[in-house]
Amino acid sequence: MQHEQGISLRIAVISDIHGNLEALTSVFELLDQQGVDRTLCLGDVVGYGPDPGACLSLIQERCDVIVAGNHEHAVLDLLDLDYFNPIARQATLWTRSQLDEEQLEYLRGWPLVHHETDFSIVHGSLDQPDLFDYIQTTWDAHLSFQQLQTPVCFIGHSHVPVSFLLSDVIRYNTDAVVEMPEGLQAIVNVGSVGQPRDGNPAASLVIYQPEERRIERFRVKYDIEAVQQKIRQSGLPEFLAERLAEGR
Repeated sequence: MQHEQGISLRIAVISDIHGNLEALTSVFELLDQQGVDRTLCLGDVVGYGPDPGACLSLIQERCDVIVAGNHEHAVLDLLDLDYFNPIARQATLWTRSQLDEEQLEYLRGWPLVHHETDFSIVHGSLDQPDLFDYIQTTWDAHLSFQQLQTPVCFIGHSHVPVSFLLSDVIRYNTDAVVEMPEGLQAIVNVGSVGQPRDGNPAASLVIYQPEERRIERFRVKYDIEAVQQKIRQSGLPEFLAERLAEGR
């Protein structure tokens, strides 16, 4: 599992772009600098933000594996909009109106879960992934660890970067770097590119080195004001613009 130059494989994992093209573009600029070999996307590319179509095009061009999030399922009428709060519902209906049939067909091809030897990926939880449950506590993580057959599962959905580490017990971890010795499994929330909710407005992602069993978190600043202006011009709810600057 080596580059031709003998450098170990580097896999970027991103999630929850939410139609934020400025954030996504800034993230890919970082990944170009970092020299990653593959990029995985954990869904919710659309919803909330003003550029769903452009984000889909960039994800299609740049990502190697993509799984669906609840916002893709909502846009496709695979998820009841009663699942959403009124702001999310309004944003979903607006997003649906911005996508053409070819783009919707592209979304229909995204699986809910993807497994490889070194990792698994899912938007919400390995335990009944079609329900899009959140993993926010060690008990939530326990249910997914019961399903986990690989060293690590990368998740998104909550927009909060955190790791759950399983050895003898499950530990809640917020370190920027996670080293995984043999025998340890991890569920790693990579945070959100386009709408972080941990109090830090910078886009969030991770880079995974499977040979070293090492995961590193990155934050990327982007032009928040430009996105806010687009949101306001589109007629989307003002709250969706305001929250970007607060990271909430």
